[in-house]
Amino acid sequence: MPTRKIKRSPVKVTGTVPDGQKFESFLEEEFFTLLRFDNEIEHFEEQPITIEWKAENGDYRKYTPDVLITYKLKKGSQAPPPSLLCEVKPDEQDKDNKSPRRHTPPRKEDEKESVLKWDAARRYASRKGWIFKVFRESEIRTPYLDNARFLLHYLEHEPTYQFRERLLESLKHGALTLTEWISTIGPTKEEQAHAFPECHWLIATRKVHVDLHRPLTLYSEISLPTENE
Repeated sequence: MPTRKIKRSPVKVTGTVPDGQKFESFLEEEFFTLLRFDNEIEHFEEQPITIEWKAENGDYRKYTPDVLITYKLKKGSQAPPPSLLCEVKPDEQDKDNKSPRRHTPPRKEDEKESVLKWDAARRYASRKGWIFKVFRESEIRTPYLDNARFLLHYLEHEPTYQFRERLLESLKHGALTLTEWISTIGPTKEEQAHAFPECHWLIATRKVHVDLHRPLTLYSEISLPTENE
């Protein structure tokens, strides 16, 4: 259960994702999209714990990291990967301010305080057998996020099973572009339109392989996954 309650704010974007986790910025919502799309994640919880840390002046303060991620047990492993305690932050401003962050006004961040409280979070995480990591905006807002946002609907709402076996069979002879792959169902636009949801479901569920770190287009190369994927 979250240790800090996220409330509505006149100056922050707040809301709730379909799984029930609450966010308090666009960046957190986008990070949650990545987590919901990650099929290796068992569960994630917002505002999971509150940590006490010591400031330079000797005062003790409280810090609540943004998310705790719990992973699934991988096939062949005896234990799941360590949980990940996360902080989600905008990119740091360039000192010369020549490249201000898009979408968000510049915001001051006390670097010394961040170092101290994040060190406290790392120590806390280590004692629990977890890992602590800070995720920056530039790590979150990538083509992978755009793909995840688009494919998430298909991951969470499975389309009617109709063309799946034919689509998978067509990849046994080698990789195809998305255009070539969909054309194996039929030459007409109408036939292909009915098959596209299943193509996207197969991509979203990793039944087929495509490089999702690049924009997903009609020319993206689709293949059957290897044994290690």
